[in-house]
Amino acid sequence: MEDETKNLSNPIALLLSSLGYFYVLATYMTKGLTRVLFLLPTFYLLTIFPWYFTSSLLRGVLSFFITWITSFKLLLFCFNNGPLTACKNYLDFVAIAIFPLKIQENTHSHLTLSLSFKTLSSIMARYELVTLFNKPYLATSLQDFWGRRWNLLSSNILRQTIYEPTQNVLVGFVGVGKARILAMITNLVISGIMHELMFYYISCGTRPTWEVTWFFVLQGISMVFEGALKYLARVKGWTPVHPTVSNVLTLAFVSFTFSWFLVLPVWRTGRNECGFRPKILPFRE
Repeated sequence: MEDETKNLSNPIALLLSSLGYFYVLATYMTKGLTRVLFLLPTFYLLTIFPWYFTSSLLRGVLSFFITWITSFKLLLFCFNNGPLTACKNYLDFVAIAIFPLKIQENTHSHLTLSLSFKTLSSIMARYELVTLFNKPYLATSLQDFWGRRWNLLSSNILRQTIYEPTQNVLVGFVGVGKARILAMITNLVISGIMHELMFYYISCGTRPTWEVTWFFVLQGISMVFEGALKYLARVKGWTPVHPTVSNVLTLAFVSFTFSWFLVLPVWRTGRNECGFRPKILPFRE
């Protein structure tokens, strides 16, 4: 029991100390690439954090919330953007960085460290759970499903870190329309890579097959065709597809491609647990 507690406390202490290092150092450095370079050790520690746990499922969850989402939140913070800019103290910083939370408006920023019930209640009241899903089963298009209903936490983070910067860079070269399309595809490619990383943790370091990445690339290409068909339908004056039909087709396409590209790769590994791996190499054959 003592060994289990020690094994659990070590990675948690590592995580909290790395976030503390980030929080303190970032306050003394100007925003931009310089801040990113000096804070690379924290990003590295976030990548090895899931390897401290033997459960494949737990590794998958931690790789999503810690290795991916927390890293992207910290990356935004390096440029004074994102949810972490609203943090007023270290407790805020840790809570918002690790968990799917946001600071509620009109709350006091000064928190005491006493253990009274009143203080704990005020701390809990300070944070609000971020909406993760918005009835995805009601989606009537791929754009509706991925953009407004499914996994809004990662969608919002990707929009701020990938989609908007890519669109802003490209709009002056290719125009607004093409910039949006290229930014959307880039956004989904990065999402695919991050999901591929999650499956790398889940599969105990198995060499990536890139099927997960191709799933998101396929979704992006399909959304481009979907938008083109909607535009053509408006130009030709075709009768719009009934929402019920659109809903069934959307869910059927997502479910089939999800099963083929995401479920089968994990099923083939057949691993529920794997040993401790302190670093992300080499691949497990």
